[in-house]
Amino acid sequence: MYRVFILLSVLTLLLLFQSGCNKENDPASSNETQTGTLKIYLTDAPSAVFDSVNIIFSEVSAHIDSQWVTVQGDTMKVNLLDLSNGNTIVFGSADVPAGKYTQIRIKIDDAYVVVDGQNHPMDVPSGAQTGLKLGPQFTVAAGSTYELVVDFDVNRSVVITGPPQNPGYKLKPHLRVETMALTGSISGTVTNPEHLAVAYALQEQDTVTSTYVDTLSGYFQLSFLPPGTYTVSIEDTLTPPQTAVVENVNVTAGADKDLGQITLQ
Repeated sequence: MYRVFILLSVLTLLLLFQSGCNKENDPASSNETQTGTLKIYLTDAPSAVFDSVNIIFSEVSAHIDSQWVTVQGDTMKVNLLDLSNGNTIVFGSADVPAGKYTQIRIKIDDAYVVVDGQNHPMDVPSGAQTGLKLGPQFTVAAGSTYELVVDFDVNRSVVITGPPQNPGYKLKPHLRVETMALTGSISGTVTNPEHLAVAYALQEQDTVTSTYVDTLSGYFQLSFLPPGTYTVSIEDTLTPPQTAVVENVNVTAGADKDLGQITLQ
């Protein structure tokens, strides 16, 4: 009987040991946090008022499970006017815990504009320094890359104060955040583009985004648009301006709608 008891004990220990090894080798039972990659891009609409609009960003982070995960922790100086016509830079990229995120947060340390070759400081509100919180909610799957794009609209974000002979400048950030894979674009070619034309994508008279028309090729692209129906309005700087309007332009995710050649009249 004693030998039988010893044998059963040894078999039990072996089974327990094997079970522990199986759990260690099973990814589903691992205590290690699964991760994915979050990549955030920055783009901008154009402005003819400024030589440059320079923003000093100090942090980009994302919110999950009551905590903020840093996506970009280094100070980054960006001239927003370099980022029109679909141009982007990587605003932040990091391996982050997989799961559902509710917001991103952007911190701004300082800002200034250049007008006629002269630097002018911008008043940065305290909310921008402590963090601008933006949607939408999104989910980063384990082992995948999730891409967001932030559209920083200069024309709405920089407020000119004071008299024309001694203006001041205040930053009032106006940002749009989209999931890159869920957006489309509108493009076209203006046949007479030499007078600094600007193209606008409108929904119910609201400008969703805008871009310069290339003065040599006439090409333009209105990028990172949510699916829907848009009116495209193009206007140059002549007095009175030459214009063109294309209505009922349908945008679908992952596709570019080419309007072909357009002549301003």
